[in-house]
Amino acid sequence: MSSSVLEKDYVDADRPYSKKELQFIRASNRRALRLGKVRAEHSKCGHFYLTKYNGRKEKEILESKCNDTGNCSVCWKLSKTPRHLRRAANNLVDYYVQQFGNEPEYFTYEIVEGETDFYTWLYAEQV
Repeated sequence: MSSSVLEKDYVDADRPYSKKELQFIRASNRRALRLGKVRAEHSKCGHFYLTKYNGRKEKEILESKCNDTGNCSVCWKLSKTPRHLRRAANNLVDYYVQQFGNEPEYFTYEIVEGETDFYTWLYAEQV
């Protein structure tokens, strides 16, 4: 049984990171997770997230020119998350919403790790 990103403990950075280094790490993580630049936003639940590059939802949003396609991937993933991990999943979603409601002015190691954990949970982990 594989372990979930929701079960890992946050480990502080063991050294300082430059802005350029954090930008590089963030870009690498986004490429590895195949994130696009299109942001889905759902007014009903308040969730938002980047869609998968060339994914169905990205195409749907680009064609309709509306970021609220009605079905929220975050709500779906929360409903499929095992019960014993739901609190951690909700905390991760809340952290992401808090940090990325408005794009941060500058990034810290913690913010970059939080974003990576959010998208790993949302797109890379199997339910």
